[in-house]
Amino acid sequence: MFSISDAHKITDPVLREQIEQHPRAQEILRAFLYPYDAPDYDFLFADGTVRKMVAGDTDRLTAGRAPVLAVGSNRAPVQLARKFAPPHHHEEPVPVTFGWMANHDIVYSAHMAGYGALPATLASSPGTMVRVAVTWLTPTQLSHMHSTESVPDHYQYCQLDGTKITLDCGLKTSRVGSYQSVAGHVFDHGDTFALIDIPARNRRFVARSQWEMLSQIARRAGHAPHPTFVLKLIDDADLRRKLVGRYLKTPNLTPRRTSVPK
Repeated sequence: MFSISDAHKITDPVLREQIEQHPRAQEILRAFLYPYDAPDYDFLFADGTVRKMVAGDTDRLTAGRAPVLAVGSNRAPVQLARKFAPPHHHEEPVPVTFGWMANHDIVYSAHMAGYGALPATLASSPGTMVRVAVTWLTPTQLSHMHSTESVPDHYQYCQLDGTKITLDCGLKTSRVGSYQSVAGHVFDHGDTFALIDIPARNRRFVARSQWEMLSQIARRAGHAPHPTFVLKLIDDADLRRKLVGRYLKTPNLTPRRTSVPK
């Protein structure tokens, strides 16, 4: 899924070197790079490849499919490849359209994923416009997506008001499916943290990178803020369960520290 070459996406040179030199670098990168790179245009994911959709494509390719919000990694081709490319027997393409959603933001869920990252969920945020993606799924694809999202253990699937979403392509939908975190998105002191990698206008929540979130969790739990902490999370399910929202609080946000000691 990831290779050492992907480490160039880590902007902090010390952190990047630590990851590159680690024998489990690919696992660490899967956590650190969440929510992963995605095109900022409508595309069709098919046979493991991405094709940009053009005018006239969207109506035909999305007809009869269920619109489902992709607020985290599900908007990224690397994640779609993991979930839908053969040999998973889901050979039909997945159309993905982009737009803006009113009065919401994309924030960190208050639970740890099995691969060591804090995943995303949607939160109400009056006055905010956030960049969102919508995947258009067949019934078979939607059922498979449920299993990959650990419904109902980590996420519940619900229907939201689709009229709050303005898609670039002009498509409209009255309702849209959404995976909402069972753990919620509130950390210590009622704090909510937005994903800094997701564009938003008039953002109200403090925005943080994945590494900033993991570093603070590590410190609260008495661990060094080091890439190997991610491996502890991956290897120890009990530790992940303990490090739910109550283990993160807002530190002094000035200045922002993203580097780690060697």
